[in-house]
Amino acid sequence: MFVSEEIIVNTLQMALNKYMHQRNIYRVPPDFGTLAKLHAEFSSISKVDVTGKVTIDFKDANALRVLTKCLLKTDFNLDVVIPEDRLVPTLPLRLNYILWLEDLLISIKRNDDIKGLDIGTGACAIYPLLAAVKNKWNMLGTETDPESFVKAEENVQRNNLQGLVKLKKNASKSIISHVFADDKSVFDFCMCNPPFYSNLQELCDSRSPARLPPKNGFTGSPQELITEGGELEFCRKLIRESKEYKDSILIFTTMVGHKYNLNVLIQDLKSENITHTHTEFCQGRVTRWGLAWTFKEYDIYELVPPRDKPRKKPAPTIYLLPELPNCTYNVETAFTKIKELLNSLNISHKLIDKRGNTVTLDIIAHSNTWSNQRRKRRQQKRVETEAKKRKQDPGEDKIDNNDKDELDVSLKTNTSGSESELPHEITDGEAGTTDSTNNPPIVHAFFKLLKNENDVLLEMEFIKGSAGKEGLHQIVQFIKNNWK
Repeated sequence: MFVSEEIIVNTLQMALNKYMHQRNIYRVPPDFGTLAKLHAEFSSISKVDVTGKVTIDFKDANALRVLTKCLLKTDFNLDVVIPEDRLVPTLPLRLNYILWLEDLLISIKRNDDIKGLDIGTGACAIYPLLAAVKNKWNMLGTETDPESFVKAEENVQRNNLQGLVKLKKNASKSIISHVFADDKSVFDFCMCNPPFYSNLQELCDSRSPARLPPKNGFTGSPQELITEGGELEFCRKLIRESKEYKDSILIFTTMVGHKYNLNVLIQDLKSENITHTHTEFCQGRVTRWGLAWTFKEYDIYELVPPRDKPRKKPAPTIYLLPELPNCTYNVETAFTKIKELLNSLNISHKLIDKRGNTVTLDIIAHSNTWSNQRRKRRQQKRVETEAKKRKQDPGEDKIDNNDKDELDVSLKTNTSGSESELPHEITDGEAGTTDSTNNPPIVHAFFKLLKNENDVLLEMEFIKGSAGKEGLHQIVQFIKNNWK
């Protein structure tokens, strides 16, 4: 039986709605029929199908703008103007973030007189407005773009929320430092939805062609979507600034758009022993992540663990590295050997952290260069044997050129038939991702080398990649086979 893509997409979206925050009112999708009756503007952009169901074109940016505006009015009594050239905020996602903040504050027994800082509030000032009308929180929103700042002020005034929401221009290069230049206020939390991308090309290439096409239309301005270094560098800068203002903000939080960046940021916080937790913001077909950290005595990971419920963390894959002949048995020696083996496979690697007896590497493989190693070794041995015989008996025939050509091709190409890339190592202190090509990785993982009593261990964590965990296990098997 033929099932349309629309039915598949709608079924998938309903299945994923259950992962929204338990208190999110949009776990049950809004009734478009009721919205059409309440708002003439919504009625004008909606249509009724043959079954009587009211729908809209989610790929139409104007339809998304009208939908958000009508939902804000119906569910929160907010009158918000969303400029045509600015981002249309996704309400379920914004609400997920605020509900998670509620959980964090409740867990540390902060229930009254809450004061929050919204970094980059945008033209809608959506987070301060929602926090003010829903929870009566006092909010300060900062904004770097002059036009968005003016529109945000108009939206605050339009809803008579000046008593709860203040706005501040940010003309500096800092993220939060400018807030405290002339104000010594103490905030319960900061929140942020940073730009995802570092440039327009990265934005255009951000979506894998293997994924289903986006259900929603594209909205947003370059100011809202692009920042120097992308979201990873932005969040790292926020972490650096947070150390200076650890007494001015109780809990630091940010949204993260790419899971890879979340994993890197968690490693950064772990390396500095900063208490943190994280969560998933699921809404329809879109997933984002929330990251929170604090310098206070609260164990927020235990108080508000990932995904709302404590989950048994899978045991890491650990391999005991044998001693190398004529070498000191320590992490530094193992680190040198691991880099040598990764280079031999043309696997990119970046040093994430190196301190004491622990070294953490971020590795990316763009092609399978580790399979069929035995066949390649047999071919190499055969050619070397023939060469040796030829030297001993010059009268024998020369090496078959076909054999030599076959070996050259075998050693120069990977299993997919494409030319192998040169080894690419990123040195300590180099920013950004190790993904030096436009090809998606087939294996992306963390390697951690550590000393445990008298043993040197290799701990592996798979992140993503089309080859799956099996691909990572194959790389580790190659390391085992070639260690000595």
